[in-house]
Amino acid sequence: MKKAVLLIMAGIALFAFIFATSMLWYRFFYNNSTVSNDVSTVKVQLSEANNVIDESGLIPLDDETAKSLTPYEFTVENNSENASTYNVLLEDSIISDDATYSSRELLSRDQLRYQLSLNGNVIKSGDLNDLKNNILDTRNIAVGQTNNYQLRIYVAEDAANTNWQNKYYHFNVNVQMEDEL
Repeated sequence: MKKAVLLIMAGIALFAFIFATSMLWYRFFYNNSTVSNDVSTVKVQLSEANNVIDESGLIPLDDETAKSLTPYEFTVENNSENASTYNVLLEDSIISDDATYSSRELLSRDQLRYQLSLNGNVIKSGDLNDLKNNILDTRNIAVGQTNNYQLRIYVAEDAANTNWQNKYYHFNVNVQMEDEL
């Protein structure tokens, strides 16, 4: 009987030893905690002000005059150890709880134009209606780099003959990493 108990105890000890050794082996060779599975960490800082376009942009303007509008500003900064790719998205938004806007209609995207500047230079401009999948910009960002964006949205000059009066446009700017799409 003593031999059977000792044999069982030795078997349990042997099993515990093999289990502990295999766990240590795995942690040492296969689960390196210094390697991160995260693709990247990008910090996005949006403007503290609301994201309603400059009210002076709610009349038909040409592209040159629109450059004088107060832009919506945001930054994208890469704080990770890897270069990353991101998309800047412009999504329509409706204000339903604000008395100022809830009784007004939204401007149509075909009545609106945009200018997107990166680090002070206009990189894109065009009709909002022409944006594919709401993507304003797709860009690679190096480690430690910061991209400063300015966005202006305004009523297109050729929309003067349309019904644009007493309407508004509200939007959200989002930045998504390419692996999130």
